[in-house]
Amino acid sequence: MPSKVANFQTGAALTVGTDLTVKDDISLDSDGAVLGFGDDNEITLTHVHNSGLTLNSTSKINFGDTGTFIHQSADGVLDLVSDNEIEINGTTIDINGAVDMSSTLTVAGSIITSTGFSVGNTAVLGQEIDVSSGDLTLDVAGDIILDAGGAEVKFADDGTQYGTI
Repeated sequence: MPSKVANFQTGAALTVGTDLTVKDDISLDSDGAVLGFGDDNEITLTHVHNSGLTLNSTSKINFGDTGTFIHQSADGVLDLVSDNEIEINGTTIDINGAVDMSSTLTVAGSIITSTGFSVGNTAVLGQEIDVSSGDLTLDVAGDIILDAGGAEVKFADDGTQYGTI
């Protein structure tokens, strides 16, 4: 069967009533070119000059089913949504900004911080454990071992030393 080739002039429209197969490149040679999807083009993909592609409004890109998708839920908010798991793999994962978690954090390796960390009203900062209110209890199933390289364990009250072992 001979192939059918259509030659369109600039500005001409092509309407295809059934499936269209293209066996090579398609080029939309216009800044701001738009691909529309659906009977009334409710989903659009727009070329933004020298920037990228923009998916319209509250539309989303689904992966596999409707429970796994990427979309913009509000201005400046990108949601990666999955009904099971989101897996990020890389030698280094660099997060610039605050992390707000509403569930359990499980870490198989070490947690390394440059300034310290806080749990409730207790902060571990460098060589110091600070409790902003109340008492601090060390409760262990075995022994408590104080190993001081300076050979002294000092006791103080509000910064004033009152005893040494």
